[in-house]
Parts: sequence; structure tokens; C-alpha cells
Amino acid sequence: MQPQAGGPLYRRILVLLRAEIASGALAVGTRLPTERDLCRRFGVSRHTVREALRQLREEGLVASRQGAGSMVIAPMPRPLYVHAVNSVDELLQYAVETRYRPETAAFVTAQGALAARLGAAPGTRWLRVEGFRFTAEGAPPICWTEVFVAAEYGRVGDLIGQRAGPVYALIEALYGDRIAEVQQTLRAAALPAAVAGGLGVDPGAMGIEVARIYRTAAGKVVEVAFNLHPADRFAYAITLRREFGLTAAEARRSLSVPNSVLETDHTAWEKTS
Repeated sequence: MQPQAGGPLYRRILVLLRAEIASGALAVGTRLPTERDLCRRFGVSRHTVREALRQLREEGLVASRQGAGSMVIAPMPRPLYVHAVNSVDELLQYAVETRYRPETAAFVTAQGALAARLGAAPGTRWLRVEGFRFTAEGAPPICWTEVFVAAEYGRVGDLIGQRAGPVYALIEALYGDRIAEVQQTLRAAALPAAVAGGLGVDPGAMGIEVARIYRTAAGKVVEVAFNLHPADRFAYAITLRREFGLTAAEARRSLSVPNSVLETDHTAWEKTS
């Protein structure tokens, strides 16, 4: 059976195998045909088959072991959380689209490593809230979230998890200080054992940490949040647009100056220079 035309060979094979898994033709617990059998079936190289299998593993559909082949472990791909950002408002929308479920909350004093992590002066106090974040009720968590709120805004802790909406919006409603700037940093980080289990991944698996610092117009840091996502279930999209100055033609039109005038002036300048 040849994969249908269109797109790279490995992707066509991926689509076919994914469909067979979803339909139950390759049920959960079933071993996939060997690489050699797949090569023979699709008339492709082993390299192509291996790339298709790699994609199936990344989607969480199959698991492979050396010498044991690949086994179907799920009928549908794991959901991939994609966060698209084109403005500060869309960045803040992240907390609106998801639900935060706090597990612990306590005041802490930032010292040493914690102070450095928060970019705060040693000795400052913060309300620390930890828990998982979800996209929908009943769905598995998409990330582990730590929220640090400056102690002077600590009363917001009574509302976190009780009222829908992002923490910064609760702070704005309670205290009247508006968030004007968000600084964001993404970095790779290993998932600690205490967090990995809740996210359904192995301890030490790679994650993507999204750190955000929320500031007022006066530059005061109100909140610092860390969202730790499994690396294979998170994608981040951002659109960058260039701003161009006026072209010569647009400048002429905006000034209502005929081309002949500019050309005459330019010629005169050349003769006198």
C-alpha cells in the first residue's frame, strides 16, 4: 500500500498509521509491524519509516523499546498547548483562557536563590501560590504554575482559585494598580519528580519554563509567575511585524510636491555642490 501523494513521505505514512490507530485497526496494546515490514508495505527506506515512528512517539501514540519494537499506547495524540502572542493583551489572555487550581499558598521571604530567581531584593516578602493549570474542566493539566505576589498585595490570595480570571486582574480590582508591562522569558528546565507525576511525564523529563514579571507603569513589580510545561506538549507562537518609514513616492504624495519640482531642486543642488 503506497501512501497517498502530497507532502513528505514520512508524513504521509504518519497520517495513515495515525488513522489506523484512531480507528482501532491498530488498537492500544498492539505492536506495530517491524520497521522492515513497514518499509516493504509502503515501499520506502528505513530512514523514512523511522521518522514517521518518531513523530508517533512525540504525539504520545506509541512507545518504543530497543529490541522490542513499537507498541500503541494511546488512541489519540496528546493535546499540544499552543500559545499565540501578538500583543501584551494577548499575552495576558493566557491566564484568562486557562484555569488555575492552587494547591498550596504561604508567605515566604526571598533570600539567596529565590531572591535571584524573582529578581527581588533579599529580605522582601512574597505570597507564594503553587498549583496546576488546566484548559478545561476534566482535562489533564497543561502545566505547573508558581505565582509570587508582592506581600503588599497579599490579600489577593483569598481570591486566587476562587474567582475566574488571571491573578493580575484580581490585583487590579482589589488595589487599583494597573499592569502596564509584562517581561517574559522562556527557558528549558527539567521537570522535578513532584511535578512530573501530575503532568503525566517521567521525572527529569525536559520542560519549558515560561517566566513572567508583571509591572505597573511606575515599574513596581507586582507579580512574578513561572509556568512549567512538558516540552513535547507546548508550542509558542509569536508574530513580529516590521514598521517601515515613508518611501520617496509616499513622501512626495504626503507633501503634494510634483516629481518635477524635486528633480529640478536636486539638479540645482548637484550643480552648486
